[in-house]
Amino acid sequence: MQHTTAGTVRRLGNLFDESGHSVVIAMDHGFMGRPRGFEDPRGLIRAVIGAQPDGLILTAGMIRHAADLLTGRGAPGIVMAMDQVIHEVENSTGHVEAHRPLTSVEEALRLGVDVAKTMLVMGLDSRAEQAENIAYLASMSELCHRHEVPLMVEPYLHGRRVPTDPDARAACLADGARIALEVGADILKLEYTGDKESFRAVVDASPVPVFILGGPKRPTRRETLADVVDAAECGVVGLTIGRNVWQHPDPIRMVAALRTALVDRDLERAMAVLE
Repeated sequence: MQHTTAGTVRRLGNLFDESGHSVVIAMDHGFMGRPRGFEDPRGLIRAVIGAQPDGLILTAGMIRHAADLLTGRGAPGIVMAMDQVIHEVENSTGHVEAHRPLTSVEEALRLGVDVAKTMLVMGLDSRAEQAENIAYLASMSELCHRHEVPLMVEPYLHGRRVPTDPDARAACLADGARIALEVGADILKLEYTGDKESFRAVVDASPVPVFILGGPKRPTRRETLADVVDAAECGVVGLTIGRNVWQHPDPIRMVAALRTALVDRDLERAMAVLE
């Protein structure tokens, strides 16, 4: 996708390295309370920045509280979470009960944000709720593009009606990606389904960069890195991973291993970074 407005080009450029790849660390988990490993927000942000990621996903409040850590040459690009979901069970488990906006594009501009991130909740209980979510996304897209702020959209597969069958879930993801493109997404943030054939079809059909999300902490580092390698082989150019980085004993090495997996598409080489 070719962007012609200077603001959009420059902001998007702040999120990618020289090779055209992007390692973004998701750190917008404070709405869950205090996730394990995230008890000291400023300390964790400082440590993660030391790993030299290309970007961070943060809330508006945390961008304000950590502004002094997010400046200077080589500082990471900033993706701001524009909305939030509430799950039926604490700690982001179970189905989505509610989806609410948190902030505005005007606030994103005041805070010097590079990208705005919002969610498309798939499988909501009613068509009316789904329509409201899509209308919110369309309005957010119009405002973002008016002010030349790139929009990252995440089809979020946690509505009550999202199927559990793997093939049906992959189809739901493809539908969400298409809806996100229709409302004007500049970046897609997608769950990696584990099926390379169906996922590659979604990536190939996208005119905008595709990132994968990390989701819950994986049982092993190898599984996390293998997902990144597989997704990169499908054409993914970026990742947004949180708990699998900052709940790792050595976040700096984990970020380096993720970059190796994404750019080199080599699982064993990525694993070697952690040794």
